[in-house]
Amino acid sequence: MIVLRLLVVALLIAVAASALAWVVTGNRRYLQWIGRIARFALAAGVLIALLYVAERLVLR
Repeated sequence: MIVLRLLVVALLIAVAASALAWVVTGNRRYLQWIGRIARFALAAGVLIALLYVAERLVLR
């Protein structure tokens, strides 16, 4: 669980840094990075949720 929490913190820091870079520079490339980070986070979250459900079904 600690690894998941660290990943969430790292994702939040990456999104905040990209948003700040976009605000400072106005370069839309940083918005694309935020989109990629969000898609990665969503995919990782779904994968982790599926693994959790599979574990619960196996241990039942």
